[in-house]
Amino acid sequence: MRPAASRRTAPIGLGWVSLLAALPACAASLPSTAPSVPDIARNSPESPAPSRIQRGGEELYLSGFNIAWFDFAKDVGQGVDEVRLRQAARDLADAGGNTLRWWIHTDGSTTPEWGDVNGQRRIVGPGGSFIPDLRKALDIVAEYGVYIVPCLWSFDMLRDNEVRHPPVRDNYRLLTQDAVLESYIDRALVPMVRALNGHPALLAWELFNEPENMTESWFKKDKAFYGGEVPTLEQLQRVQAKMAAAIHRVAAEQKQIALVTTGSKSMGKYTSDVAGGTNLYRDDRLQAAAGGDPLARLDFYEPHYYDNEGDQGAWSVFHHRASYWQVDKPIVIGEFHPFGSLNLLGERIDGKQMCQRLVDYGYAGGWPWQWNEHAEDIRACLRGVMLEHGSQRAER
Repeated sequence: MRPAASRRTAPIGLGWVSLLAALPACAASLPSTAPSVPDIARNSPESPAPSRIQRGGEELYLSGFNIAWFDFAKDVGQGVDEVRLRQAARDLADAGGNTLRWWIHTDGSTTPEWGDVNGQRRIVGPGGSFIPDLRKALDIVAEYGVYIVPCLWSFDMLRDNEVRHPPVRDNYRLLTQDAVLESYIDRALVPMVRALNGHPALLAWELFNEPENMTESWFKKDKAFYGGEVPTLEQLQRVQAKMAAAIHRVAAEQKQIALVTTGSKSMGKYTSDVAGGTNLYRDDRLQAAAGGDPLARLDFYEPHYYDNEGDQGAWSVFHHRASYWQVDKPIVIGEFHPFGSLNLLGERIDGKQMCQRLVDYGYAGGWPWQWNEHAEDIRACLRGVMLEHGSQRAER
């Protein structure tokens, strides 16, 4: 998404419903480990991208929305707003969706926790009540038969704020210094994954929201920019590669499957090699960035789309089928506006048609932006989703 002043707002298998029906009303009784499942099916680059996410033996179309926050950067770590979370989960279930995208660390002003380690400033833990808060949130949404995808970081981590005072200079060090990154992985990310990955309502871990923004020319001109250095795309690749590898490794040690993605700003610019951009997140490139670690990979792509790149539709996911991008992973569109219309490449698409367009064009899901601002538009978009079996509900 774009700068905070203009925040934008965002699946399906019937086995999840039967799973929830079998669970006791007390969410604390949810299983502590996820079922062992095969990895997401890989197609050759010439073949269409898979149009479903495989999880727990089900094939899921991820229809949902971005919460994306109730209180920016403060939703987890200082208690959970149970009333609003229940309202969001209920709205999602009533509209036939199954996935909530929810920002967690965001700019780092609440979590994770920083401290002194042998005279060096490092991350020392997840921060506050992070793990019990996110577990409680997962328990809550499980009652409604829906999932959460926690989005860990956002490009906002290098944007200052006179109210929250995020640790922007420490955040820059996390992005550019291996020792600081390893402190986050070892002391925050790994404990989080160990504690929460097996929860049946945690669908996937999203590493970043639009990290590439931190490298673009507009970012340093933004009034909220902290005024220091910015990372390179190569450094951001390395950070995400090492985080993805750590998540997969911890899950494997626990005999679990972890799904990992990242919220790229653009399909055409940063997640594909065929439309003038570069796929930063291709397996071989992430693995090279992580020193050859084979666990450094994403399980599905999650690019965003807004008609503000001056590309005149060349990167529009609503005007190009998933197969056009020539990638071998499912593609979930993690942010888009479900209102107004897109009039590009000689075709006009209304906002309420966009959720269905993603189904028709072979994508694996879509999460409109954003429930706090555009709830009615989101509901209209999601309720229009019809999968091939004719159900008005996406598979949940």
